Amino acid sequence: MKIGILGLPLTGKTTIFSLLTNKPYDGSYKQDAEERVANVMDERLEKLTVMYNPKKTVHATLNFIDIPSYNTSADRKEKNRILQMIQTVDAIILVIRAFKNDSVPFPEGAENPVDQLDTLKTEMIIRDLEVVENRLSRLIEQNKKKKPTKEEERQVKILEEIKPILEDGKFASKVELSDEDKKLISSLALFTLKPIIVVVNVDEDQLMEEKYPEKEVLVNSCKEENFAYIEICGRTEADLVELDDDEREEFMKELGIERPGIDRLSKTVYDHLGLITFFTVGEDEVRAWTINQGTTMKKAAGKIHTDLEKGFVKAEVMHYDDLIRLGSEEEVKKAGLWRLAGKEEIVKDGDILTIRANA
Repeated sequence: MKIGILGLPLTGKTTIFSLLTNKPYDGSYKQDAEERVANVMDERLEKLTVMYNPKKTVHATLNFIDIPSYNTSADRKEKNRILQMIQTVDAIILVIRAFKNDSVPFPEGAENPVDQLDTLKTEMIIRDLEVVENRLSRLIEQNKKKKPTKEEERQVKILEEIKPILEDGKFASKVELSDEDKKLISSLALFTLKPIIVVVNVDEDQLMEEKYPEKEVLVNSCKEENFAYIEICGRTEADLVELDDDEREEFMKELGIERPGIDRLSKTVYDHLGLITFFTVGEDEVRAWTINQGTTMKKAAGKIHTDLEKGFVKAEVMHYDDLIRLGSEEEVKKAGLWRLAGKEEIVKDGDILTIRANA
């Protein structure tokens, strides 16, 4: 799962990226995209580790790609170069700046959060409209010369539905498309069909007061577009990383923070992308696995190893909540909460699986 991070200059985008991937930001400007793997922090994995005391604990991971700042004053060639860096991502994080800092000016022409979001939305719509028009023209011209396939006919219909939506300044996600339809046009890598997470980078005062200029307008815009929304104070998060556990807990209490913003962001990404976590446990390893909602037991087995999917027989299943509440696998079984699941049963978030498979 790859997630691109996009923002205008001086929004703190790379700071957020560095915090997510647990590597200090050196302050340098990068001309090219940088990809890093980030552990998904999950307190359930930590509790399972304490319970089983394994030789190894393995977190679920997400791949984040930091894109160079999108400068609206750049020429179209440079803009396209930047946007091409996130064509293959599964979702996009848009970093929006709200924090005040007299020594760091706001992005030119986008001095408030709403303007920044509108600018990024507009740029993605313009790019997608250009791609759709070009593809539509080629298909129509091609279809005049030879009889189109059913797939090509369907592509034309889909693109003819999407084009006026983009021309109206809206995202292509407003068009109701089946998974099959999306697959037909997947090669176009339309940004306006990708899940979007808006991260507003606030300062400490804004975090405490839970407000910043035009917040209500921005939140409503996110709701209308079905964007996920979260506020993070990049500077505070950077300070938290440098504290020991006791100091971190005290600092968070003073700020009224229950969980670090970076942990909350990982959870927001999961929820918005329709991802869930299942676990495997034992003396050798406790591990978290990421899958899509609606994944079957057999497919989940394949996530662990392809041989387990091929030879799948049954899955032994207990749930994290039951195990923590009752204290041991034995007590879970006594309570009748341990079961065998067939290949077509759906995995639930927090399931703990042991796969039975033929050799």
